[in-house]
Amino acid sequence: MNQALQTQVIPESWREATITMIPKEGVDLSEVRNYRPISLLNTDYKIFTKILANRLKEFLEGWIGEDQTGFLPSRSIKDNVRTIIDALEFYEQHNQREVGFLSVDAEKAFDNLNWTFFKLLFQELDLGAQIQNGINSIYDVQWAKILINGQETNKIKINKGTRQGCPLSPLIFIMALEILLKAIQKDTNLQGIRLDKQDYKYRAFADDVICIIENPIQNILKWTAKIEEFGRVAGLKINKKKTMILTKNMSKRKQKELQEISGMETPAKIKYLGIWISAKNNQLLDLNYTRKWKEIKGDLEKWKNLNVSLLGRIAVIKMNILPKLLYLFQNIPIIRSTKLFKDWQKEIMRFIWRNKKARIKYSTMIAQKAQGGFGVPDLNLYHDACALCWLKDWVKLQKIKILNLEGHELRRGWHGYLWYGKTKIEKQFGNHFIRSALFRIWDKYKCRFHTKTPLWLSPVEADHRRLLGWRNWPTYRELLIIENGKKKPPLLKELVTIQGINRNVSWYQYFQIREAYRRDNMVGFDQEQGFWDKFILINKKNISIMYNNLLTWDTETVRVTNAMVLWAKNIERPIQMYEWESIWNKKIKYTYSADLKENWLKLLHRWYLTPKKIGQMYKNTNNKCWRCKTHTGTYFHMWWKCKKLEKFWTGILEESNIILKTKFVKKPELLLLGLYDPRDKIDPNIDKLFTLFITAARLVIARLWKSTETPTKELWLEKLLEIKNMDQLSFLIKRMNGAPMKTTDWTYLEDYLRKKIQINYVGLGII
Repeated sequence: MNQALQTQVIPESWREATITMIPKEGVDLSEVRNYRPISLLNTDYKIFTKILANRLKEFLEGWIGEDQTGFLPSRSIKDNVRTIIDALEFYEQHNQREVGFLSVDAEKAFDNLNWTFFKLLFQELDLGAQIQNGINSIYDVQWAKILINGQETNKIKINKGTRQGCPLSPLIFIMALEILLKAIQKDTNLQGIRLDKQDYKYRAFADDVICIIENPIQNILKWTAKIEEFGRVAGLKINKKKTMILTKNMSKRKQKELQEISGMETPAKIKYLGIWISAKNNQLLDLNYTRKWKEIKGDLEKWKNLNVSLLGRIAVIKMNILPKLLYLFQNIPIIRSTKLFKDWQKEIMRFIWRNKKARIKYSTMIAQKAQGGFGVPDLNLYHDACALCWLKDWVKLQKIKILNLEGHELRRGWHGYLWYGKTKIEKQFGNHFIRSALFRIWDKYKCRFHTKTPLWLSPVEADHRRLLGWRNWPTYRELLIIENGKKKPPLLKELVTIQGINRNVSWYQYFQIREAYRRDNMVGFDQEQGFWDKFILINKKNISIMYNNLLTWDTETVRVTNAMVLWAKNIERPIQMYEWESIWNKKIKYTYSADLKENWLKLLHRWYLTPKKIGQMYKNTNNKCWRCKTHTGTYFHMWWKCKKLEKFWTGILEESNIILKTKFVKKPELLLLGLYDPRDKIDPNIDKLFTLFITAARLVIARLWKSTETPTKELWLEKLLEIKNMDQLSFLIKRMNGAPMKTTDWTYLEDYLRKKIQINYVGLGII
């Protein structure tokens, strides 16, 4: 690798790629164009280029403009969609101005990039001799072979384009494209939105570029000429058949005229980064959510009769349905009606319960697994979590360009609307499709986040954002003297001290701050760092952190379920919360098997239908136990008190004590729930084995549910061996895949089985 950086010499295997052809779905496979080529590259080469890519990213973060969000850290695809939606709102209020949104489709953009162009670009930017040597060595000579039906073709020489599957390729492409984007930004003849000395001309995610063109009839040819001029040098070519222009504030006649001038379509809607966008933002819901749910509903209908377990069906929702909706939630959190979420949840629960009545409450189904729930996604809470992630920008005030467009007509600052309730005075705040939806969600949770004045609040920004136009706004965290551990009200710093933090603050602003401080001090300040204060500082896993917090609030009233109360009544002693948590967070996690986990959850939440329950559901139905036929078949009777089960549980406990060399006493909390006497110190491996032993016993009982047959020790041992074999197999597979997994020591059981076999042989006279 160092040789490549110093002398431009690389192994021949790094120059080669093997291309396999993957057929596209639902097309004529006799056509070559209906296959997608996938390149397989040398592993050492990919490690080398990944190292170069990581180094290059540090430079590109500062050099590439904020309007390009592709493949760089701390940049989000949602900012592109957000800007376009805000631009549509801008032109909704300025309806006398004609605009076209040019969605550029570059023909095989990555495959046609000119090598000489980006090599000269690296040289011009003077990124250093080593990285230039690395690039020059890679893009000197390249070969590819196509693998068809196990046979390789002759080598094909490659002379242009970035390599598919190479970590450097996307970075090289966005570097090359940035030359075009910077040229567009500097060209005063190319008009977009001009607002507060900032231009909004385009947004890009790699090669997905959308341009905002004012007066498109007069200017469209200037834009296409600029792009084509760049294309002749860099190898970029516009595909006019797929490039489209979404128009706003233009009549049908003018749209047709624009189409004739440009040679491009002017449809009523376009798809940008997976989001359908039209000239009216109020159509976003129907174009995206309604259409996507129709697709999801069709999938659920196809899958409803599959033989998939309860946990399997929940996994389908989490892995297949949630990601599709979550992408929409992240990019367009605009849903105001809770009815829509309720309808969706009904469809999901109908799928999970196979069109039958749910046996477990919805609040328990959505609760976190660490709290004994099933972890079913709550779509409403996920939507709210995504919306609150958008609202972080209103609080932090860092994405100045986006916020200026989003609040282009607002008289006051974002903090004034968020905290001081200025929306009640200035009704125009709600006359914005996105702002009104987001603020509704903020208003829903505001009191949960803060009961007193927050320290992130900037009193100057709240009232004078439009007048002053600063880039950095002093917050109460900077303005106040906060003494940790003391509950007395914080004092306002002196003007000289504040000016040392922010030079923009004059004596006049200081008096304004002091007046706001007196008003806010009457309410008091949230001096302790709460959830929202911590959340606005987090840059990773924002949605999951917010969702988990909202879910905790939503399910806090059902922390103790009816099932938990009934179990305490059955075993005739209170079950402490730490004991329940040991079951949820320890016992259930002893196995990777979905069947075993499902048995635990079904038992704990009293999922199984008993004779008593069936008798309550249907008249003239016998409610006596199926086995003993004498006692009423309550839940506890069917699992423990039945006389025919007593012998089974006694035998299981005796065998378990013999195998594990323990002296456990027969108790329902031990054999059904795995709860020991708190004073006992149990070896972790013994605990795990005994948990699996009693799980096997419960599975045997469950298998004979609604049967008169009584479970036997032999059936239990057979199930236990199956669990043992699957546990060892899981360990081997995990180890082969490089995933960490602690092995279970089955020596106790193996020694027991070995002795049992020897005794049988002695009895038969073989030994």
